[in-house]
Amino acid sequence: MFSPALLQMILVAALLSLLSAGKLTASDYYVATTGNDQNPGTLNQPFRTVARGISSARQPGDNVIVRKGIYPQARTLNLANPGTADNYISLKAFEEEEVIIDGSNLQKDATLIAVLSHHIRIQGLTVRNSQNIGISIWGPGTRVHAVEVSGNRVHHCQNSGIYAGFNRLHDPVRDLLIEDNVISECSLMNEGGRYNQWSFGAGAGLSRKVTIRNNTVSHCYGEGIGLYLSNKGTIEGNTVHDNFSVNIYLDNTTNTRVSRNLVYSTEDQRFYRFNHPASGIQIANENYQGFNNPSSHNVITNNILIGNYIAISSGSYQRGGGLKHTLIANNTAWGSIGPLLHIDADTSHYKSRISNNIFKQTGNVPLTDIQGSTARIEFSNNLWHGGVPQQSARSTSDLEADPQLINGGSFNPEAYRLSESSPAHNAGIKLPEVEQDFNGKPRSKNFDIGAW
Repeated sequence: MFSPALLQMILVAALLSLLSAGKLTASDYYVATTGNDQNPGTLNQPFRTVARGISSARQPGDNVIVRKGIYPQARTLNLANPGTADNYISLKAFEEEEVIIDGSNLQKDATLIAVLSHHIRIQGLTVRNSQNIGISIWGPGTRVHAVEVSGNRVHHCQNSGIYAGFNRLHDPVRDLLIEDNVISECSLMNEGGRYNQWSFGAGAGLSRKVTIRNNTVSHCYGEGIGLYLSNKGTIEGNTVHDNFSVNIYLDNTTNTRVSRNLVYSTEDQRFYRFNHPASGIQIANENYQGFNNPSSHNVITNNILIGNYIAISSGSYQRGGGLKHTLIANNTAWGSIGPLLHIDADTSHYKSRISNNIFKQTGNVPLTDIQGSTARIEFSNNLWHGGVPQQSARSTSDLEADPQLINGGSFNPEAYRLSESSPAHNAGIKLPEVEQDFNGKPRSKNFDIGAW
């Protein structure tokens, strides 16, 4: 007969043993068009549906690995089980195989893939024909954070290709990486001027620490890449072209860096708004009832902008707010359909700088369209060519000369390097915020003007 104390110790030890034995190690669950959902989901006995694979991936570190083929979906694929910092839960394509997740059979307004938890990765898929968003990352930051969406091809979605957000500014979706994706033909709900709902090819709203890096975003009937009501974002190294209205848009966004992007228009008139292509990079503050996060402390550097409507623009429509603590530096803007630099009149401009930029106009169009006072915007060391900038944009440190780029006019960023004889060499002012150039090469103590 055991004593009560000894019996209690034995029961506790047995319980701990059971818990330890029951703790599952991470597993790989395979899905194939030849599989069966009654299978165990191994490589040799895969599941048939992606949904079955996702429902099995409950343990941190689990992977759902999908073999080549087309996987039609009638319902949203919800990734709701969380991973951990050391063990993400992943949904990904098998190595070098084309996996197509197709939303043609979804109900109207249904999203194709929805991330509803934290420490999740989505990699290497083709996501197409969503009736709403292609890949959605939605929820409060306390629940939805540390999500990575990389190496996917997302196209023909009625709404955004990849979108993150929530509806509370005090608990924004956060710590996200959207990287190396190709996004095109999205925001189709606006095709033909219908304007049912504005959206991005890739973007986020009510977010914090979202990095959108090295993606190609094109031919979307909304903004190409955008952040709104967001803080501490990064938009870096992307190729963005032929989207609707604005290629890269900061709206009520703060402490965000937009750097080393190639932004252009090929004059594809399907994506013209008001009979002209999208602007390149724009900052503004639209009205959002109940939310307030006026744009400020943003850095726009080392971008190459070609053939947009306006290369760089500050808009004061709706809420206004002006350029506050904003640095626009070392960009190369070439040949816009409208002015290369546009700044709406606003009494709220404050401690902003526009320096070391190349503004080269190629047609009979003004270099600048600056309205109102720029007394609180510092201009310095910009190079102007193809016209005469307004007096309010000039400084004694400017150059008015041909920048002598290698082959300006193409869409190859290499064409916008400075030739050896360019007057832009060593003509800039040193800026600690601009440590690298367009290609990520460290800048020397003698600053060149422009993105290279």
